[in-house]
Amino acid sequence: MAKAVSTPAKRSAATSRPLVSARPPASFKTRGHDEASARLATLLADSPPHALLIVGPRGAGAGTLARDAVATLLCTAPAEGGACGACRSCRLVASGSHADLALIAPSGAADEIGITPIRELEQSLALLPVEGGRRIALIERADRMSEAAQNALLKTLEEPPPRTHIILSAAEDSSLMPTIRSRCASVRLGLPESAAASELLATQLGLDAATAMRLLRMAGGRPGPLLEAGVTGDAARAHAQLRRQLLDFVGVAPHARLRQIPTLIGDASAILAAGVDTQEGDATSGEGEPDTQDGEPDDTAEVEPKKKAAATRSSAKPTPAERRAAAAALLRLWRGVARDLALVAAGATESIGFPEDLHELTPVAARCEATVWRDALISIDRALTAVRRNGNPELLLDAIALRWPRA
Repeated sequence: MAKAVSTPAKRSAATSRPLVSARPPASFKTRGHDEASARLATLLADSPPHALLIVGPRGAGAGTLARDAVATLLCTAPAEGGACGACRSCRLVASGSHADLALIAPSGAADEIGITPIRELEQSLALLPVEGGRRIALIERADRMSEAAQNALLKTLEEPPPRTHIILSAAEDSSLMPTIRSRCASVRLGLPESAAASELLATQLGLDAATAMRLLRMAGGRPGPLLEAGVTGDAARAHAQLRRQLLDFVGVAPHARLRQIPTLIGDASAILAAGVDTQEGDATSGEGEPDTQDGEPDDTAEVEPKKKAAATRSSAKPTPAERRAAAAALLRLWRGVARDLALVAAGATESIGFPEDLHELTPVAARCEATVWRDALISIDRALTAVRRNGNPELLLDAIALRWPRA
């Protein structure tokens, strides 16, 4: 079991690092994780562990927090528990050219970390620090390490060279060997606080507050992918329009719905290509199958690293994986609509995913009983499972369109 993060009971008189407060250091770039940031600063203040594992949902800030740890450990004049941002080491870290920092991340068609970079890391860490301080290794998305790479890393974790620190960030740690986890101090974080995350999006992407919040909700509370893709307000507006079209389906004849499906798939594909993989409505009502299951990968994620490339192809026929990804994106968005309608019909308006749409949801939800919308939600969940299992995406969408309540 990984070591728990705790506040040291006694501070060494010899250390030069100042005590930290319960608030996160001002220099940390991580937003919306005040508690985890403060715990990390406390952990680094006295005798930093030689191995640190930071775990959090993909795109939620674990990678940013790991980089905050790197900057703090390499800073030669830390202030208030974090990096000063002004010393030579901080400037080198900011420019990505610090000689004592080794960065490892997944690469190649397999999108994994193989044994070769880990072996090279072992040799690098054996050298004396160039800048005279510490040597740091940052392994991003460490859960993508192969078994051979993990075995190679374990040797370094068991016998770390002096003044070296290995920091791993991961979306989940179940794929890491127990022996690796047990040798790391751990910091865990969930989704960031929504107000802080939406403010970050608004600032970084030049968005108004309402648009930033909608994009954050579309991404399931994960700002990372939105920042990486440089998403614009167009995606939020397209999302709102697509939800309105699905709400209007209650008054559309079944055969007319089928004619609209290709357009809806195209709209969902455009949102996906813009860098927003809609994650709304993930929670099922209890009887429907979840979109993903433990031990069974979702192959609609295969195209995620290639979304932008796929969007630029003007004439190429979509691959089966791209067709499934587009269908899954539309179904996830459709599920969000069904979930919100079920909640409004049941009187639980405080739990809907998009409160800004309440005025549009209310009259539609009133047309059917809450159980009808709940059954629609379960059908969509099952369709998502079927898409993941290589079901025909177009036929599954047609079936959902025909089953969608009409009133």
